[in-house]
Amino acid sequence: MATAGKITEKLTENKTKGVEVRVYCPECNREQNHIVVVSADMDWSQDFSEDCWISSEDNYQVIQCKCGHLSFRHSSWFSEYEDHDSSGRTEKIYPELDADSLPVKDFKSVPDIVCRIYEETIKALNNECLTLCAGGLRGIVEGICADKAVKSGLVEQVQKDGSIKMVRSKHLDGKISGLCEKGILTKKRAEALHEHRFLGNEAVHQLAQPSMPELKLAIEIIEHTLEELYELPEKADALKRKRTARVSRKKIEVI
Repeated sequence: MATAGKITEKLTENKTKGVEVRVYCPECNREQNHIVVVSADMDWSQDFSEDCWISSEDNYQVIQCKCGHLSFRHSSWFSEYEDHDSSGRTEKIYPELDADSLPVKDFKSVPDIVCRIYEETIKALNNECLTLCAGGLRGIVEGICADKAVKSGLVEQVQKDGSIKMVRSKHLDGKISGLCEKGILTKKRAEALHEHRFLGNEAVHQLAQPSMPELKLAIEIIEHTLEELYELPEKADALKRKRTARVSRKKIEVI
């Protein structure tokens, strides 16, 4: 039996700096060439005898895509994992995204609290925490209502005799209707947000897990809603200011 021998460890700074690797880029939404901009590289080995040894290599790297996006890459190799079916090398990219992952959109005018819930919801989806993602979608709707100071709205309520009566509700169904009442959302957009409420209710109260396609569609709808409520008005104001300034300069030149 071989006796364990000397263990050798060596840490080298930037040993793999400048090396080009091809990995998925969430900004480009496809595999791209990345350059290692900084690295910490650990080599480890243990000798048992002249002909018996094991060794490993760990490369911890900050990598940059040509688009400018930065990721963290851990590439490792272990001699005991190497055989005719495997190179013995593994790779992990952080954050752990792939071509099926959704990127977090950079909203400039959405309130911070709503942005935070939105980002956490995207992370839950990308990590396949589908029930939590559905709860997050409901939370985004709650956040929109709170930001717009909508606390209630009229909803249909079935009476004992089967008739329908409009009553004011302070629950989320009423708040969504309140957004419509105040002219903040169109009726169609409000109906879409009710679907987010249903998804969230099923997840939170019934512990039901929605499907990935359902959630991706729901996220697409909520992103359009955030764009419509917060980003477009700000862009419209910016356009008006630029146009007004241009016209004013033109008048001065004419005078």
